[in-house]
Amino acid sequence: MSRSIPAQFTVEQRQFMTAVTTSRRHLFLRATAGAGKTTTLTEAAWHLEERGVYFAYNRHAVSDLQPRLPARVRALTLHAHGFRLLQQHLGSPLQILDEKGRLVASTVIPDRTQLHAPAARAWTIAREEGLHVPTPEQAKWLADRAQWPAAPDELVDLIPVFHQVGADLWSDAGAADFTDLLWLPVTLGYGMGSLALALVDEAQDLTPLRQRYVLHLLGLNGVSASPGRLIFVGDSDQSIYTWAGADPMALSRLKERVDALELPLSVSFRCPREVVRYARAHSSFIRPAPRAETGTVEHVSAETATYERGDVVLCRTNAPLIRLALELMSRNLSVAVTGRDLAQRLRDGVTEAFPPSFENDAVTDLVRAYLEPVAAPLKVRVSTGDQGARRALTELLDVGRCLRYLAWVVSRRTGVGTQADALTLLGQLCREDAEADVLLASVHRAKGKEWPRVTVLYPELMPLSQGDEAEERAVQFVAVTRAQRVLRFAYGKEAWAAQQLVMPGVLPAAEAEVAPEVPAWAEGLDSALPEPSPVRAVSLPPSSSGGRSILPPLPVGGPTVATVTDPRAEWPLFGGGTPMPLGLVRERLAALAEEDRTLLRTWAVDGLTLLQGVEAPYVAVHEAHLALFERAARQARLAIPAMFGTGVPVCVFEGPLLRVRLARKVRLSERVLRVALGDLELRFDRLSGELLDGAEPLAPFIRPAELGRLQAS
Repeated sequence: MSRSIPAQFTVEQRQFMTAVTTSRRHLFLRATAGAGKTTTLTEAAWHLEERGVYFAYNRHAVSDLQPRLPARVRALTLHAHGFRLLQQHLGSPLQILDEKGRLVASTVIPDRTQLHAPAARAWTIAREEGLHVPTPEQAKWLADRAQWPAAPDELVDLIPVFHQVGADLWSDAGAADFTDLLWLPVTLGYGMGSLALALVDEAQDLTPLRQRYVLHLLGLNGVSASPGRLIFVGDSDQSIYTWAGADPMALSRLKERVDALELPLSVSFRCPREVVRYARAHSSFIRPAPRAETGTVEHVSAETATYERGDVVLCRTNAPLIRLALELMSRNLSVAVTGRDLAQRLRDGVTEAFPPSFENDAVTDLVRAYLEPVAAPLKVRVSTGDQGARRALTELLDVGRCLRYLAWVVSRRTGVGTQADALTLLGQLCREDAEADVLLASVHRAKGKEWPRVTVLYPELMPLSQGDEAEERAVQFVAVTRAQRVLRFAYGKEAWAAQQLVMPGVLPAAEAEVAPEVPAWAEGLDSALPEPSPVRAVSLPPSSSGGRSILPPLPVGGPTVATVTDPRAEWPLFGGGTPMPLGLVRERLAALAEEDRTLLRTWAVDGLTLLQGVEAPYVAVHEAHLALFERAARQARLAIPAMFGTGVPVCVFEGPLLRVRLARKVRLSERVLRVALGDLELRFDRLSGELLDGAEPLAPFIRPAELGRLQAS
């Protein structure tokens, strides 16, 4: 196509565009917060000839996207697309039945009215998770998620019946709820293989059902003769919806399922340098833009913090937001606590917990009585160490605190309040009003948004002790990276008095750009191989070649940084210019130590050995070297195979791609394997498969499995 790549695109964006246009592979673009992923993905749509759909996460994104896309690519949410499919098969106007879950529950268990609401929630979650007949363990997990107060084992028998009744309501009356918009097409086969191209944003937040829906439309479920192409964008560092059914392994499962090539987008254009510094305490992937402003990070007491028009307040839980919103309303500031899910949950709570009229002194007892049927069994399980129950109980108690605040306010003046007044107050607080003076939201509701000045309220609440470690780290990362200019941390009384302040990470040290020497193995390689991609990558030089090795300044009173002596002359990991959390270094090395390729595995194992006995919270590393080894591992896992012919399979790096080339065996001795790749002769170590002359992360290599086959032949 004639359209050129925008001149302002970074090297990473250009590498992605090269893969889009020169390869037919499925692609995964890992994009950090504020990295321009939407701009990059919409640009990709212009360079593709296929008709397709850009799947955005919500309808607000859709309205912004469509004018930026070519006419052949339609912007839709997954559920809007599902609505159209069901409409086509129904043949008459489709009406969404929001209460279908309760209708199903009342049909199956008519006499147990107190279970209708949690049963509806359980059925919705079961569909999102693809649970047709849950196991006892899955039923226990489902009971936690749905706040099901009866025996979890009942759900093993009830869920399949719910599915059947729900399907009958669709076939007999055309009744579908929101979840059915995806569930029915997948289970009934509507639209299978109907898409040639799908561009999927925020892929880390896809539930199993949403993943299945996309693969179903593209015909990637193994039954289509000509499946479509999938290009998806996401970041595991922003995977915060596990609690809502998102698959925590969504990105890795999708990559593996479709054999996608992964490419990075690591530079944030949203966040100033100081904000990126704090974000790097939770993700070493994010980097500041070269000309990023410094920005401001402030630490304040929540008791004395002031707010003004345009402020946004984020918190890990909802009760502090409701309390602050009520306080700000008393100061004549308009507020909006965003989140339809929260509003509905609190509406249900108000109507079920409080009678038409109630006394102020009775509020605590009324809320306790409302929560107890669900809280009591959770407390029993918490006492046995059940972390899932602990999290469910925490969320339940958060709802209880919100209800108490609402009821106390409407009953405080006269000592008596009404359910109607509480619902009215709730409506004044929980609304989608972008024009309010101060917006308040949970971190989860803030995902995908950005504002000039953001206050993180009670940061000491993060991470939740009962939460999943990876998800809690992602929640903290998302909270910090919403700020475009000013980031404030507003601490509770105890944390502020003890000065238990949020600690930043460390910005990556700037590295001097040094032209590396061309290794011996690369001379003549261009003539031996087919035309490579326009973007070619070269290995970074060892630190002795001129990279900076001075530690950047740490914050006053910051963590201790260990300096480990690394005896490796080439590609040392330790002693570089970037302090990195010790646990993160070990985690990344442990992942590399699982790789099949000998060079990567031994480098990682040696690094872990050098870390034995280190206790400091940070260790100084050559981050560029670590990133390069990880890149080599990532590309090796997604190698483009040689489709035809015979010979020795040699893995060759070509820019963002790795291809398997078939070489002619020249000689196999006790120690050396000689092969000819075009006019180039390469010498590999027979045991490791690495080059004898110039082994390095992005040098050609032979997989251990192929060596085993050669030695057996």
